[in-house]
Amino acid sequence: MKVVICILPIICFLMSMHKYKTWNNPYVIFNILWSVVGILILCGNKSVYTPSITAMLCVITGIIGFNLSALSRRITLGNRSVLNVKYMFNPRRAAIISTIVLIVSFFLSIDAIRSLLVGVSYSDIRNDYYTYDGGGSVLLYYFREYIIDPLRYVVIVSAIFAIFKKEYRSKLLILNASFCVLLQAVSNGGRYILMNTFFMIICGALILNRNAKLSLKQKMEIVFFGGILAYGLIFLTNSRATYLMQNMTIGEKMFSTVYQYFAGSITYLGEVIKNTPNIKGTTYGVNFVAGWISPLFVILNYIGILSYPQVFSVIGTEACKVLKIGENLYYNAMPTVFGYFYIDGGLVLIFIEAWIWGYICKRLYTRAENGNLLFTAVYILMFLQICNASTRWFLYSTGYCLAFIYMRLVFDREKFVRRW
Repeated sequence: MKVVICILPIICFLMSMHKYKTWNNPYVIFNILWSVVGILILCGNKSVYTPSITAMLCVITGIIGFNLSALSRRITLGNRSVLNVKYMFNPRRAAIISTIVLIVSFFLSIDAIRSLLVGVSYSDIRNDYYTYDGGGSVLLYYFREYIIDPLRYVVIVSAIFAIFKKEYRSKLLILNASFCVLLQAVSNGGRYILMNTFFMIICGALILNRNAKLSLKQKMEIVFFGGILAYGLIFLTNSRATYLMQNMTIGEKMFSTVYQYFAGSITYLGEVIKNTPNIKGTTYGVNFVAGWISPLFVILNYIGILSYPQVFSVIGTEACKVLKIGENLYYNAMPTVFGYFYIDGGLVLIFIEAWIWGYICKRLYTRAENGNLLFTAVYILMFLQICNASTRWFLYSTGYCLAFIYMRLVFDREKFVRRW
């Protein structure tokens, strides 16, 4: 089974490259990711258990479903004219939003910065960030989840436009976005924001400069920001190292971290299924759209019309548990996107939801390639989910889903192309 999970995405990658001949295509990126994961699993890691047969079967089913969506014909629902609207990016408005987000992020990060200055570990800072006690903290959670977090995505994508599109250049926007990312990394002690920013920059470089060569200045900017992100990843990896990593070199720590993030999640998925054998089908497909619909139930619960459905809590209670994935190694919260789909409805829904997701990626990419700037921004966001397919389903998060909606704030309608 380990050989299959390694060879299958490699074959799909070669077929995708032969068909599309571009590195920013969703099928190419998706299969590169799973090829790397498959190779890591095949090589193994002495500190991490080998993934279970069930977990690897889930991944194989998902890979097949996602790739088969490439063969699907276009499905049209509703009025297609809406998709023909042209948009222009508004760097001035984006800069204003970035300034607001930066100021708010700074005030939200003050406690974390103070803790860091007095020597508190990043692990403790991270624990404090995700711990909420009291009514005020609950309000703070929703403020971050529904406003600041999605707007931060908007700011980062906007800065990518400012970097790679000369006509949208804004030093203020780029600077604000950089500080927003750093403050988020400091406030939650996490490497995710740094890695995800890197993924989005890569997508922006590939899709916004497909017909033009990068100038020396742009190359230097990419190297500069890439260097900062790489340093941040190494620094946080070293600062948050467990006692198992204390005698490792920086390179060994980085490899161990990469393996745990991208391949350890497969082992974790197997442990989740083993720990809760009846978890299959307990969410009835809700995980796939949870980030979009959960705010409605939050509001209904708040005004007393309907209690918050327990189906939204399954992931948090069962698939985020701290479980053992190695002799002295524990893991939580990242069962891969296919883990979410498995909990929705077993292998059948893994295939169906992976196919739907693949088709959505395909349509977004097509619109972005045709020059629609709004869809380009949206595709950069979805590119982030593709790059994180081996960890978690971002569309379960309301903050991530709202970013797709808020993205419209930094775009102005240019003209309407009417088709008769």
